[in-house]
Formats: sequence, C-alpha cells, structure tokens
Amino acid sequence: NTVPGLLIAITLLSSYTGLSQTVCPEAPVCDDSVRTYQLDGSCNNLNNPDWGTPNRPYARFVPAQYTDGIWEPALASSGNPLPNVRQLSLHLFGETEMQHPRNTLVSMQFGQFVAHDLSFTADAGGIQCCADGKMVPKALASPRCFPIEVADDDPVLAGEGIQCMNLVRTKTTLEDACSSLAAGEESAEQLSSVTAFLDLSVVYGNSLEQTDSLRTFSRGQLQAETRNGKQWLPVHPNKTTTCVSKDAADDACYLTGDIRSNQSPHLTLLHQAFHLEHNRLARELADLNAGWDDETVFQQARKLNIAQYQRIVYYEWLPIYLGAENMRAAGVLPALELPGFADDYDASVDPTVSNAFATAAFRFFHNLIAGHLDLIAESRQPTGSIRLSDWFNNPSVLEKDGNYEQLSRGMIYQPHDRPNHHLTPEVKHFLFRHGGPVGVDLKAIDIQRARDHGLACYNDYREYCGLGRVTSWEEFNNLLRTPAMVRSLSEQYESVDDVDLAVAGALERHHGDGMPGETFACLLLDQFRRTRVGDRFYFENGNVFSSRQLFEVRKASMARVLCDNTHGLKEIQRNAFFLVSEMIRNSVLAVCPLVASCDEGTAPYRTMDGSCNSLYSPLYGTPYRPYRRLLPAWYADGVSEPARMASGRPLPNARQLSMALFGEAEGRDGRNTIINMQFGQLVAHDMSFTAD
Repeated sequence: NTVPGLLIAITLLSSYTGLSQTVCPEAPVCDDSVRTYQLDGSCNNLNNPDWGTPNRPYARFVPAQYTDGIWEPALASSGNPLPNVRQLSLHLFGETEMQHPRNTLVSMQFGQFVAHDLSFTADAGGIQCCADGKMVPKALASPRCFPIEVADDDPVLAGEGIQCMNLVRTKTTLEDACSSLAAGEESAEQLSSVTAFLDLSVVYGNSLEQTDSLRTFSRGQLQAETRNGKQWLPVHPNKTTTCVSKDAADDACYLTGDIRSNQSPHLTLLHQAFHLEHNRLARELADLNAGWDDETVFQQARKLNIAQYQRIVYYEWLPIYLGAENMRAAGVLPALELPGFADDYDASVDPTVSNAFATAAFRFFHNLIAGHLDLIAESRQPTGSIRLSDWFNNPSVLEKDGNYEQLSRGMIYQPHDRPNHHLTPEVKHFLFRHGGPVGVDLKAIDIQRARDHGLACYNDYREYCGLGRVTSWEEFNNLLRTPAMVRSLSEQYESVDDVDLAVAGALERHHGDGMPGETFACLLLDQFRRTRVGDRFYFENGNVFSSRQLFEVRKASMARVLCDNTHGLKEIQRNAFFLVSEMIRNSVLAVCPLVASCDEGTAPYRTMDGSCNSLYSPLYGTPYRPYRRLLPAWYADGVSEPARMASGRPLPNARQLSMALFGEAEGRDGRNTIINMQFGQLVAHDMSFTAD
C-alpha cells in the first residue's frame, strides 16, 4: 500500500547518489481520542497527520538558491565563486572569549539540547572528501563532497599541513521519491531526521524501535545503570560508532534517544538529567497508582516530562534570548487569562522546522560556547578546568575523579560567552580534533552548510521578514555592530546581494529585548510561534491537562530538574540560567529540596525570597532577576559597551554635566519634612539593589 495518489512501484534514481526508494510508507491512521505525542510525531495534526514527523523536508519560505535550480551550490551574482568560508570565518569572526555578565553556561547548553530536539540534518556518513588533510581529486571524490578549502597561509591549520576540511552534503528529497513528491518541488529539499515538536525526542527517540531499546518495561522506567552508587545513562552497545575513546576500551559512552548526546560533557549532563527525571516521575506515578501497568506509567511519565520541559523552554529559557516583549508581540507566548489555558492551537499552522531556522538562525548560539569547562567544588571554588576540545564525543570524563559533580556545578556557576562576533578557538580551530593537533572550524562549517542547503542570501531573508533590502555597504552601518565589520564584509563580498544569511545574521546588533539581530530574531520568533501554536499537545492547551495538573506542571524549572537528578548537587540558584552574585549569594542560593516548592495559594505569609507570590511564574519578584526594560537597551555594540553620541564621539562627561546643569543652592520646602525624602530612599532600597 502507498499514500493515496502515489504509484506502488515508484523509483527515483538520483544521479547524485545512485540511491533509490521504491515503496512509500502508508499514511498514518489517527485516533483522535489520543491525548499525547506519538513517538514519531504523527497524528498531532489530524488533518495533516504527517506534519512534524521525521524524514520530511524542512520548510522553506524563501526560494532555494542553487546555481542549476536543483542542487548545485550558488555562485555570486557576478557568476564568480562566493568567498571561501574559512576566510570569512577568519576575517569576520574573532576569537576573544568574553564572559556574559548574567547568564550561566547551562543556558547555552540547553539551547543545543533544544536544537537537537527540533532538528537533525543527516549527511551520508563515511564519505571522505579530504584524505590526510588533502583534497581528494574531483575525479575520485563522491558527488556529495562539498569540502572547505584551506589556504596555504592559514594561521592555524596550514602549519599542520591541512589543506581542506571534510564536509558531505546533506541527504535530500532527490534521494527519496516519497519525500520528493511530498515536497512538491523539483529542487533539492533537505530532510530532518527527528520530529519537529518540543517532545523530548532527544530522550525518547523518534520511533517505537528506538524507544523500546531504551526501556526496561517495568514500572514505566527507562534503562539506567548503577556504578559507584550513582545512576547513569545506559551504556551504548556499539560505542565505536558514536564515541571516540581516549584511554581504555571501557570508557563510558551513553545510549540515549539522540546519537549526538555524547558530543560534549555538558550536553551529556542535560541528557542524563531529563532521562533520570522520567524515571523519577515514573516512580512517583507507579507508587500513587498501583493499578497502572508499565505502559500507562511510561506514557504518563513521558507526558509530564515533556510538559515540564516545554514550560522551561517557553517561560524560563526563551525570554532570556528572544526577549519576553518580542515573544509577546510575535505571539510566541500565549495570551493567557491566568491561571487558565492557552487554547490557541491552530490546525492550519504547520510546525515543520524551517531550513533557515535550523541551518542559520538557531546556530546563533555557537558564539556563546565556552572553550574551557570549569570544575567547581561544593564550596563553589574552582578546582581547575577541562579543555572542551579534549572531550568532544568522549563523555568518559564524567565518570573520572569526581568530575560529574564538579562539571555539573561548573555548568550552573560558569557564564557562557557574550553574544558577539567572537567564537572560542576550541570550536573555531579545534572542533572534533579527537586527539589531533587541530580540528575543523564550526563557523566555516555553518556557512558552508547553509550554502549546501541552498539558503537564499541575507537580503532575500530581510525582504521576507519585511525589514527591507540593504542596497549599499553604507546601509550595513545601521545593522551591524561596528563599522569595522562593515568594512570587512565589503572586502570579502562583491555585492550586498551576495552576503550569506549565516554571516550577516550573526553580525547584526541585537533586536529589542532579545540577543539576536532583527533578521535572526524574525526567523527564531516565527519558528517558536509555529512550534507552539501548531502543536495540538502543547502543555497549556485545554485538552492536555486538568487545571490541577497544569498548576503542578507550571512549578517546573531547570533548577528543579537539575536538583532532582544531579548527583551531589546540594544548592542552586532558583533560576539556573542566571549567575549568582557573590554580594547577594545567600538570598538567591536555595537548598535543592526547597526549590520551587509552592503550595496552591494557601500559604498565609510571603516567602523570604519573594518566590511563589505568582503561582503561575514562581520566580517573579525574586532576587537576581533582570530589571524590566521599558525601551530597548542603548549600548554602542548592542551588547554592553556604553553608548556614544550619534556622531560616534563619546557622550559628554558625566561630571561636567553635573557641574553645568545642576546647581548647589539649598532651598527648603515649605511643607514636607526630611523624613519624606528619607522614606523614599528606604522604599528604593526595598525594591532594588544594583550590585557591581
């Protein structure tokens, strides 16, 4: 059987790959009484049951840019090759690591976790386009090869004899008749291998077979292993395909719902936290409901785990990066009558992840990566650090020398890097070096991958977002962070219409109360709105939980998940995404059992730290949260550098303004006592304290 309208024996032989697909899968049969996510994302939308399922094309809202209109990567508008991506990385993106003043490293790492939940762009593994650092001759290379050429004078790679970086083109609809016809396009459309929903597919997988390999089939539990008195993720049965061993054959490598879970130590920590959170929920549910069988406990624990995760994504994490005001204006956050339901699900909204989101805009977080991961003792004092590139695809460091506890604390106490045009050298020169002297360049790969996917130029996406095209290099001065960036951009590209989205989007000044620039913000806000509004099972929709259940889910926080599932973690700031200030440490650090322990509005007194005043958002009004901005911040670099005059010159000296504009004559008020003024200072100190 086939999808209606398709012939049984469809064969599409791709001249690019030689692969074929002969029979299309059956359309999903849906039961509209089911009120939870299918493992493969099917039947979320009853009218379009395959929306959001794996192995479907990414959404494309701006026509693909291929030289031949089908698959060949684009050229410049003049017909010349576009600038070399390694050169763009070297000339436009610096390497200075500057710590963020507010956000913890877990907030950056959670971004990668979410990115992996929403998309996975698979290439044809095993193809070598570079051999021993040299380009494979074109006559011998696979048609899928799209390597990055490295110049002879490269400041880092040339010294090691590296002339190219391997890159294999992404799997597309050209290889799959069913997805090609479903896409309805003649040009290549890249496929995502995971569901398009925030459904913790990184924990549970994207198919029944994958999920079954992770389950115990007892009391709803996922597999976990006990070593040295601690619970761990299950060991991968074929770790040589997933991990790179550093020392011994028994080095740890973990099995999860996502093959990328071992990429970095902190990413593995988050996988472990949500994996063990499922088991914690399952234990509680099994104890409370003795009559439930294994399947019922498993599905209900999964449902709660996903709901808590969605609550963290939309109410704790996304506002940090996209800005709460931007999110409300774009409809990313629902308009709620608290404590009610969202109920704005729209069956006409397709949640499919867009190509531009997955391949360009959401890679904004790569600039936030820290190159060294701090090891922090229980006293919150650093004991050392590990180099990130030493442990790519090798999580065995977690089970050595008490590192698990120390890396976990480091993740919540160490800041991530600032959102600017710099990347740590650990990912700019040493990504996936796996014991070698050098690795590959993440920024160069991002730009090359965007070209592989046929993403249109920066100007086309600005036009799509209603922002207006850039018509001259001078106009970039109004968009990018510094004039030096504009000069470098004009030196690398022939025309403003050639500039890559992955380049200019990453260089824009921040937009509103968010971190990305306006073009990336447009693409990010659009995706997270469609991801929520196009999801029938989003946790705040009225058909998912009762009011009482929803009240409990809304207590969820990243701090709570980490507290409950991290060995040796005894205290944590109530918002794990924000740093602790030493000056007010005692007022913001909470002993783990006390995090987010709100009652249902029956407590007669305020809490000492202001939490639980709002039952909907228990952290509203608590210490060490950002001040609210009525207008966008005014910084010279769009991040933290003090503003300058419109001419670019420094603003007037503050002392001189005080001397010239504010006099010193003391005139007494005829009515009010001095206690009026002094009481004002008391109120001000009660409401705010700006610590330096």
